[in-house]
Amino acid sequence: MSAIVKNRKVDLECRAFNPEWEKYFFTEHFGQAQCLICLKTVAVLKEYNVCRHWETQHQASSFASMSAAERKEAIVKLSGNLQKSTSLFRKQTTEADKMTRGSYEVSRFLARRMKPFTDGDFIKECIMVVIDSLS
Repeated sequence: MSAIVKNRKVDLECRAFNPEWEKYFFTEHFGQAQCLICLKTVAVLKEYNVCRHWETQHQASSFASMSAAERKEAIVKLSGNLQKSTSLFRKQTTEADKMTRGSYEVSRFLARRMKPFTDGDFIKECIMVVIDSLS
């Protein structure tokens, strides 16, 4: 009897991003190769896929005619832009998490005291709890 041949799974190959692929304006972002120009990701971490994306999408662009020094400067600039945009979303998420946490603290405070939200002193305590959770 012949042995059963299993299909090859790409995700089991444990491929890693190669820093030399930056010459194609790619960087590693959350475990995937992401193009710094159009921000698209490549499905499989292979140099062929990265090179094919570069040749089909950006070969005719102004990035192709850059010298090596200009390319490095552009890569650093585009990488910085990608990090800034990512950190902007993280910062907004963090602020939203703080607001939610403050809301939960006030709800917990209301439940613990079993009071309506009409007492002046109680409102002051709730506001202080919210301020503490936001800072």
